Amino acid sequence: MSNQRENDKEMNEKCNGEYSMEELLPIVAGLAEKYTANESTSISYERAEQLMEAVLYCIKQCNNHYNNQCSKQMLSKDRLPATEAYKQGYEYLIELGKRTQQLYNEMIIDFNSYGNENYHATVTLAIPEFFKRFDVRFAPQETLITMDYPTIRPITNCSGMDAISKYVEYIACEQRFLRALPVDYVCEVLYQFQADYRKQFYNICRVVLRHVLGKMLMTMLPKERSFRQHILAYDKQWLEEVFSELLEKLIQEKYHADKQLEEYLRADLKDFAAELWVATQNDSVQRVVGMLK
Repeated sequence: MSNQRENDKEMNEKCNGEYSMEELLPIVAGLAEKYTANESTSISYERAEQLMEAVLYCIKQCNNHYNNQCSKQMLSKDRLPATEAYKQGYEYLIELGKRTQQLYNEMIIDFNSYGNENYHATVTLAIPEFFKRFDVRFAPQETLITMDYPTIRPITNCSGMDAISKYVEYIACEQRFLRALPVDYVCEVLYQFQADYRKQFYNICRVVLRHVLGKMLMTMLPKERSFRQHILAYDKQWLEEVFSELLEKLIQEKYHADKQLEEYLRADLKDFAAELWVATQNDSVQRVVGMLK
């Protein structure tokens, strides 16, 4: 009984003061009727908790999207009724699912894992499994898959279709970046970085991006000093600023000023600069950018 009271308290806290339990329970009851197909008037506490999570998740979608319209109304005297906020969030998730499926279908046609087994399995097997099992009505908050292939930009503070939509978007960005480069070049960069890259669980796009930016930096530096000597003459902040400029130039010239792609790849620049700086001190630049010759 004490555990149930704790769960009730936690669920109340999840409402974040936007809607009371009295406003939410009728929505949950309606979902419960659909879940049991009107054949039963009761469900387990665990199932009721899951349905409440589904309702809160849909309301959160309403709050986070639609240009914050729901959020503004929630804060005003004329805030959306809970039923309407839930409905709008639910409908948004249906549309988001359609857009995500379409993006995936377009991306998978020319998808190339470059031999990395984890990348291949995640994109060709795990993501379709999510689409097959996703339940937008009764469990939209469930992510269902572990997303084993790590993206450059971490996916945090979200779940369900919200998380998968970002995941597919990020992988589509990576494919656009890699597809513009020769396949043999990408595989050679990955092999030089680590001979058994096919068995690894890191992000292969990051490896190639760092190599490309490293090569661009090397070609712009005066030849009288080595790459390492140039890096040692500056600091991490300088490196990050230079890589930012080089990335912008790369996107402008080779990727038709694809701002979405640029924003995604930019998420690695701070870590790249820091890791290259440390590697330079230890004379192990190749561990960060691979062979630059």
